[in-house]
Amino acid sequence: MTEPVKFYDHKDEADIVREWDSIAPIRDRQVALHQDTSYERVLEPWILGRVDRSTAKRIVDVGCGTGRLTSKLAIRSSETLGIDPSAVSIGLARAHDDVTRFEVATAEEWVRRSSDARFDLAVANMVLMDALDLDGIVGALAALARGGVVLSTIAHPAFWPIYWEYAGSDGFSYLDEKVVETPFRTSSQSYGLVATHVHRPIEMYLRSFRQHGLTVTAFEELRGPESIEKFPYPRFIGIEASVLP
Repeated sequence: MTEPVKFYDHKDEADIVREWDSIAPIRDRQVALHQDTSYERVLEPWILGRVDRSTAKRIVDVGCGTGRLTSKLAIRSSETLGIDPSAVSIGLARAHDDVTRFEVATAEEWVRRSSDARFDLAVANMVLMDALDLDGIVGALAALARGGVVLSTIAHPAFWPIYWEYAGSDGFSYLDEKVVETPFRTSSQSYGLVATHVHRPIEMYLRSFRQHGLTVTAFEELRGPESIEKFPYPRFIGIEASVLP
């Protein structure tokens, strides 16, 4: 990675939302034109494969972005809701799918707004590492899918920093939670924008799951679409968890 990576102790959620408002049109085109091979070959198949083996009828897609995955979830359920704090993303989602329900909200906001909302399945695709408050979003997922299942994918904390070449940077430590601002890019292209995620060691995710009554039933390290010769380590993690009623 030749572009600079910046580390912060804190960022405002409004800053993150503005980043995704800027990224949303590009991100939507990426997925629609099959340009994000990690999403198309790894993340989406992992999620849809598990959804297809489930009996979920009511699904919420948390951090749904522009709704491309949500629309595929809607085909597989009787009721589907997509929520995202980026109004631009939700506008794009509604533009290409006028049947599925999309709302501008974080998971925490939706729980406060609709405290009785219950879903058989909550999906969080590449969302947890973008959340500034991990316990807040995990607690909201537990509330939304009480007695059901949570499916989440995250960037692999151990190997993502190696892949994007900031593991050896000053200010980075695997064991420390750190807000990381990087150029927005896929494995094949850069766009001149920035995107923020939060690096956390794996144990922080597992501890938060335990604290909020989520029992991990599947934990799968997922390789990217590139060859082993190019990058031999898994870049993603898929987690399935059951939620206490």
